Amino acid sequence: MAAPEAAANDGRRRAPSLRLRLGLLGAAALAISLGLVGLALDAAYQRSVESGLRQQMETWVYLVLGAAEVDEDGRFSIDGDLGDPQLGQPGSGVYAHVHGGTDHWSSSSALGQSLPEAATVPAGESRFETPHDKLPFYRFRYGLAWEVDAGRRYPFTISLLADPARVTDQVRAFRAGLWRSLGLAGVLLAAAQFLFLWLGLRPLRDVAAEVARVEAGEQEQLSGEWPREIEPLTRNLQRLLDTEKANQARYRNALDSLAHSLKTPLAVLRAQLDHNADATTRGAIDDMQHLVATRLQRAAATTRRTLAAPVPVAPLVERLAGALRRVHSQDLRSLDVKIQPGLDFYGEERDLLEVIGNLLENACKHGDGRVWLHAERLGETTPGLRPGLQLEVGNTGGPVALERYLARGARADERVEGQGLGLAIVSEVVSAYGGGIEFDGGAGDQVIVRVRFPST
Repeated sequence: MAAPEAAANDGRRRAPSLRLRLGLLGAAALAISLGLVGLALDAAYQRSVESGLRQQMETWVYLVLGAAEVDEDGRFSIDGDLGDPQLGQPGSGVYAHVHGGTDHWSSSSALGQSLPEAATVPAGESRFETPHDKLPFYRFRYGLAWEVDAGRRYPFTISLLADPARVTDQVRAFRAGLWRSLGLAGVLLAAAQFLFLWLGLRPLRDVAAEVARVEAGEQEQLSGEWPREIEPLTRNLQRLLDTEKANQARYRNALDSLAHSLKTPLAVLRAQLDHNADATTRGAIDDMQHLVATRLQRAAATTRRTLAAPVPVAPLVERLAGALRRVHSQDLRSLDVKIQPGLDFYGEERDLLEVIGNLLENACKHGDGRVWLHAERLGETTPGLRPGLQLEVGNTGGPVALERYLARGARADERVEGQGLGLAIVSEVVSAYGGGIEFDGGAGDQVIVRVRFPST
């Protein structure tokens, strides 16, 4: 079985965190809200400035009326000062114009200006206009009928015009201050929002940390009191942990009971056979004993716990290496062990013993006596591979070629001691953990077996 270079899940993009999602959605809602508020305030301020300009224009109309004189022939004139320097200063941006049936008048400020024609307004009515394509000014018109002593009435329309810059300059200054203030408020509110999210989602982080500690074997169950919203999650998660441990223990006990129930009758049968018993019967009993042992062992290997305590790799390997040095003291020339410091295996200790024991046993039996085992944490020294644990067991010079390793490992029930069945058990254990096995010819006459376990 070839080991995958990367898990399928590793190719998928990780979903953004809940805090990031809520933060981005909140920031977007905040930006839209502040933007709408800013537009509303901007429009309201512009209407306020235009309303103030209209009131000012009405005041200028009254100034013109206060200084106006109309003679018997309907000629309009201004007697004295209008009372506002802007109406007397050329190019001031404020212009007064009076036109009637027989006469018209313009303030001194309109000197050199080309003022647009204005339609008359009925007496007693007023019109206020904002700038548009044909009118480059704000304009206020007021209609009146001037009655002279002879009883005749002369209609006049007083027009006050103002440069749009009087409004746009104020609006521009207000707009700059408004958006600066809203921008600063948005930054402060967004920071407060992320702070509230960080504090509000803290229980979820605590749950994740507790699960990590349970997974690492630092504690047996979840602890603490949880908010009402996530209490169902923590309660069901604790039930899942308890159920898994109970099922694991029950399954182990059932396997042990089954092994005892089957092995004992077989041992009795074999003991009752004499030396002259039929060879076929003896062979059948041997086959049954072998199948019971191997099938139960392989079944146990495929029932690993999801949340298991970490097993330190170095002490276990050193214990196995010491045993093998004693067992193979006659033909073992060297057994080199290199374990990365602090390396742990997250699973059942007996599963790791099965894998390392079978691989080292094969390497010791079928090489020239030179064996090595290297173990390291993937993702640190092997970029591109999914995080986890890698075991590399190799030997040199033995009569068993790489092809024979593959052939023996391909048949799970082939009874060649120390090769086919051992590799089949290793394959079962590694598959149960979602890992993979890779065989490599190495350099020269080396035979290397690499086993990779994912981190979770």
